[in-house]
Amino acid sequence: MENLSTNEWKIFKGAGWLLGIVLSIVSALVVFTLSKNLAAAVSAALPIGVFAGISIEQKFQGENEAINPAKTNIMIGSLLLGFIIFVALYIILQLL
Repeated sequence: MENLSTNEWKIFKGAGWLLGIVLSIVSALVVFTLSKNLAAAVSAALPIGVFAGISIEQKFQGENEAINPAKTNIMIGSLLLGFIIFVALYIILQLL
């Protein structure tokens, strides 16, 4: 008998990346609408799209491996660095 507790998604490769791109576009539009600044919108959308695409793709492809704390720290550090750069660019461009 089949084990029904492990339901794996059977979605084509690249679906997570496509959803990451869509999320990136939506976040860029939201930031652009709020700030009217294209540089801020791009700098906010890129980290969101890349990391969302990676995590969604791994979830869809069923790559359930043990969570490596080093990878988690790198991802959190990259997101934090992207956020800091975004805020710095936004503040600098508001002052100019």
